[in-house]
Amino acid sequence: MSGTRLSDRHSSFIFFSVYSIFLIVIPLSFLTFDAFQASTNSVFFDVIERGFYQSLLQATLSTAISFVLGIGAGMLLIIYNGRLKNVILSMMLITYVMPGIIMSLGILTLFHYNMGFADIIYGNVIYNAPMIAVLTYSAASLTSFEEIKSAKVLGANDGRIISDFYFHNSIKGGLLGALFSFILCFEGFSLPLIVGGPTFTTLEVYIYLFKREFVSISSFPFSGASFVSMLQFISLLLPLVAYISIRSQQTRVGTGISYKFRSSNYVIPFLVAFLLFIFSPLISMFSEAPLNLSSLSGIQARIGIGVPTLTMNTVLFSFASTFLAVLVSLYIASRFSRGTVFLVMLPMIVSPVSLALAFYLAYGSISGSFILLIIIFTALVIPVTIRMMQQAFQSIPSSERFSSRVLGDSSFSSAVKIQLGRVRAEIVTVISLIFITVMGEFSAVATVYTPSTETLTIGIYNLLSVRDFRGSYSLTEIFVIVIFISAFAINHLGKSDVLGETYS
Repeated sequence: MSGTRLSDRHSSFIFFSVYSIFLIVIPLSFLTFDAFQASTNSVFFDVIERGFYQSLLQATLSTAISFVLGIGAGMLLIIYNGRLKNVILSMMLITYVMPGIIMSLGILTLFHYNMGFADIIYGNVIYNAPMIAVLTYSAASLTSFEEIKSAKVLGANDGRIISDFYFHNSIKGGLLGALFSFILCFEGFSLPLIVGGPTFTTLEVYIYLFKREFVSISSFPFSGASFVSMLQFISLLLPLVAYISIRSQQTRVGTGISYKFRSSNYVIPFLVAFLLFIFSPLISMFSEAPLNLSSLSGIQARIGIGVPTLTMNTVLFSFASTFLAVLVSLYIASRFSRGTVFLVMLPMIVSPVSLALAFYLAYGSISGSFILLIIIFTALVIPVTIRMMQQAFQSIPSSERFSSRVLGDSSFSSAVKIQLGRVRAEIVTVISLIFITVMGEFSAVATVYTPSTETLTIGIYNLLSVRDFRGSYSLTEIFVIVIFISAFAINHLGKSDVLGETYS
């Protein structure tokens, strides 16, 4: 038995060594070395200072508004006892997984192509406020039902229960969402690039521009982009440490039984108003430009690639990177320890553009563009995949999680043979979300794509660049249809008997 555990630890050490060296150490080393080769001057620093100011301002203001709205919406979900709660929760997650370029196009439509600072903030808020609301609701729902019953016996009314128990417990989830929101907004790309324009350019956009447009004439042509990437990386270290610290302190204290508030239906209008607020860009886009297949025929002539090729590339990248990310995350989640938390989460603060640049510098010369993009997408989604898988495995009682370990199984073998079947629904949801996330990725692929590896998001952006709005609308709506078909297929496969036999 001790020999099995020793071998288990040895294999874990080897795996984490390979993971850290090839996915973190080597890419960041290349990025750091390249950054030190940058030719800097006063103009360069003035540009970077403006970008840093915009990143910080947009992230801070967007997070503050998202936090207030998210906490409020999360508490409304706690109060509401109706049958539509799960539907509302699902709808709140739609904007979070919706590709940024699609939401940017929706905002342009909603505000009649008037680009400005307020539009960027609004776009960030409708992305992050629903996420904070869901995290707030999840944290508040862990409130001990026994404590609430004791408070009711002592005469506490619904208002006191909300403020003293649910609201108090929700703050930690809200803060967790706010920190994650700040990191995402600081790394903002699609909204500043498409909606904001040159005036509101962020560090993330400057990294992209220094990689694709303003290439240095030297032995290190991308050193300017690398310098900005390292500045952004260092700026986000403190929020990442705070995020991990708060998340590691979360403990499950509730029983899963929620308190039933009297007359909770009065919150429905507020929840509907919140949903309309976050879905207005999509509603505006689909109402103004219904699907027009005839406009797709000229797309190849305008951007040099056909819709079938764009779709095939998108699905191929999503399938391959999702498959790899799930395998790696399943292994790590089954052997997760606090000592590896920071290492596993580190790619989260390496923005998609920076990560794409780092992998391009490290492996671009030895791998084709297809393989490079698959590796980049896999590295991007691994932290989120691990986090969700770990939460799924932790929901299984300890007696079941460790039952096969007593018989000599490794932690990974136990996870595959015993635990995976218990959390099949959660794992299918993870796969679906990751697949959609990769399909909608724009910033990473925009940084390193070649003509043969263009995806639907690149096609939409190229159509916007030539001001073909009708074509971009049609391609966007085709993209949304592909997303929903893919999500349905994944969920259907996950619930089918064939896959069920695999898990059993």
